Amino acid sequence: MLYLIILCVLVLFLVVEQWFHNRSVRSIPIRIHVNGTRGKSTVVRLVASVLRKEGLKVLAKTTGTVPTLIHPDGHEETIVRRGPARIQEQMELVRRASKMGVDAVVVECMALDPALQAVSEDRLIQSTVGVITNVRRDHFEAMGKELDEIALSLSHTIPNAGVLVTADRRYFEFFQTRAVRKKTRVLRAWERDEPERFATLESISEENAEIARTVCSVLPITASVWRAEREPLSSTTFRYEAGGRTIFFVDAFSANDIDSTKLLQQATLFSKDFLRPYAALLNNRSDRPLRMRSFVSFLTEDPFYDLVVLAGDLKFMAKRLLSRRVPESKILALERRDPEEALEEICAGVSSRVFTLFGMGNYIGMGESLSHFFQERGEPWDSQSR
Repeated sequence: MLYLIILCVLVLFLVVEQWFHNRSVRSIPIRIHVNGTRGKSTVVRLVASVLRKEGLKVLAKTTGTVPTLIHPDGHEETIVRRGPARIQEQMELVRRASKMGVDAVVVECMALDPALQAVSEDRLIQSTVGVITNVRRDHFEAMGKELDEIALSLSHTIPNAGVLVTADRRYFEFFQTRAVRKKTRVLRAWERDEPERFATLESISEENAEIARTVCSVLPITASVWRAEREPLSSTTFRYEAGGRTIFFVDAFSANDIDSTKLLQQATLFSKDFLRPYAALLNNRSDRPLRMRSFVSFLTEDPFYDLVVLAGDLKFMAKRLLSRRVPESKILALERRDPEEALEEICAGVSSRVFTLFGMGNYIGMGESLSHFFQERGEPWDSQSR
């Protein structure tokens, strides 16, 4: 009997909590839920910027490299978590937005598991406009190993009776089919027909801007012209000189999937005059073993780099996998964690006094340390201006 009473009280609490949450949701006219593999944080910032310029009161949240709350006046607050990320954060965001009396919330999806993505959309955000930026190979542990599985996972945030915006050409029709069941219309943000356009940093930025423009075009705002300035690309390429050595560094640590990494590789190393030898620095996380395997496959299938440097928790496992296809003389597992000492270790493994280092895989750990190091000690570099 006691257990039944406790169960009834718990169910009543959940029902009441959802009722209050739904009331908070209904008080916010515009709710934008941004999902996809890459570009989510940029799109959130661009859309929020446009809405602020239109005079709307907007609360936005990104959950990318650094989880951030963007207030209606534009100032930013870093979200400090006491434990692992939990989707309940979105409920707190909605409650806070309702108390502020905002006109719109622009939220980056923080769920990976398909079931949690569905909960995030259907129960927590209940978006009026959904976004799926693109479908790429990442988060295999949660979303699936194939692109079709990842697309299916992302489709769980398609809104009910709303609008979905996507720039993904390959899965546009798939999202349309899924959206029909929810009485939602789908708009394609990127209308160009080139299936394999040559990627540059500018074209990647342009695609994100097109997504944001399309989102804003369906909102009840007075502007008839896209007036937002595109978010400037933070420098991803640096030059650093020390001890008679010159290192050109490409920071692609936050591009966690091989498709995005290939685009950045193409946009930098292929389109600019960076100097060989090329060294790839693959940083790994213990909770992303499938991501590590995908990057190892990428590095072995196309031996583009003269040296592969391994860092992070899974570096020795990565070394075993790499050594099946790559000579051990071209593999370096870092022993140092301090970024300056790690660079000295890398320099010792490269014969040339000038070389290019391309960081990939994961931002957390060595990726973050090296990113900060080059931002503070290096200089932004555009090889085309040499």
